[in-house]
Amino acid sequence: MKSFVKSIAVVSFIFAGQFAAHAEEVVLQSVQSGLFVSTQKGRLAAQSRNMGSALRLDTVQLDRNRMAFRDIRTGTYLRAGVGSEALLATGSPHIRSWETFTVIRSGRDKVLLRSIQNGKYVRAGVGRGSLLAAVSARPGGWETFRLVPTNTRAQTPGRNRNGSSSDLNTRDLYGNYRISHLAADNGFLVRLGGEVGRAARLSIDNTGKVRASAGCNSMSARIRVRAGRSRVIEDTMSTMMRCVLPAQSVAERGISNAIKRSSTVERQGREVVFKNHRGEVLMRLIKT
Repeated sequence: MKSFVKSIAVVSFIFAGQFAAHAEEVVLQSVQSGLFVSTQKGRLAAQSRNMGSALRLDTVQLDRNRMAFRDIRTGTYLRAGVGSEALLATGSPHIRSWETFTVIRSGRDKVLLRSIQNGKYVRAGVGRGSLLAAVSARPGGWETFRLVPTNTRAQTPGRNRNGSSSDLNTRDLYGNYRISHLAADNGFLVRLGGEVGRAARLSIDNTGKVRASAGCNSMSARIRVRAGRSRVIEDTMSTMMRCVLPAQSVAERGISNAIKRSSTVERQGREVVFKNHRGEVLMRLIKT
């Protein structure tokens, strides 16, 4: 059976006209120095203290844990192997082996990046300019990064006047939503596109009743509030019709997994996210 992420790539190819499935925008942060990655004459360097000045990237899921990174500003891809030092730089018009990286999780929110072309890990802090280069045979602190979503600040829980987290109930989640992202089996969010993206919908009524569909089967569940702010998914059900489009089956499987594995649901402005017990986002919704 094909993995979920491979199937999502097929969905994007059929309906969006692209093989690669794009996820949400991120910036890279060096775990060792705490600095964000920006560009220095086109080359990547961990040198920015402010996330706002970091290089904004669109992650492109290729095959399971293989990924490419597209510079949002120029539309070009990151390439390893620039010069004799295998430096990372923007400017590549295509995705080939030098533009492809294996993304390896290293803890809850940390990743390692390994170049497909030379098999070396990307290291931050190379030379005086803290440049990034695919030069390390073994991973360590300087080879560890965070992929930080560009809307991280918008995801900070609301605060009341006393500084504590706001207590919300299921009425705060009421509304109709478009399902924009689902978690692939490697944990990264993948954007739904094409016909499936237009059909994937979820609604939450003021009692916490959840109804979802990608255009074929209907799924339902219930959100219950515990301790004033924790929303637990219960009573999940689904019809069992055979979908005409394979892409619908793939999306519905992802939606069902997200609902069943979620332990909390949070509102973030016009968006709602379903998270597992580790706080990892499994599904992202946009209010319609």
